[in-house]
Amino acid sequence: MPRPYRPVRELEAHLDRGELQFAIALARTLTDESARPLELDVTLRFLPLIAAERPQAFDAWALRWLTRWCAEGAGRASVDDAVEVAQGLAEIPVDAEHALMLIRAVSAPPPLG
Repeated sequence: MPRPYRPVRELEAHLDRGELQFAIALARTLTDESARPLELDVTLRFLPLIAAERPQAFDAWALRWLTRWCAEGAGRASVDDAVEVAQGLAEIPVDAEHALMLIRAVSAPPPLG
């Protein structure tokens, strides 16, 4: 029995393998077909690859991601949170793993209860 096609998982696999061109192409197809943007956490995973392969484009990608993060976090995120996320974004070219961990910690929804 064939497995169902899950394009987001395929996109994540391309990102895991560092296949930026394939990931960008698939992301464009996914957003065109669904008429909605990818999840922020998925788009965050593009940034280390952009920093490594297209450093001249990194600031534009990172600022676009930060703008979207601020817009989607309206009412939940503070200016202090935005500063921490911006610091994490600036650290991606130097230590991507640590930077993503910091960004995700700030971006995580508050615990229930």
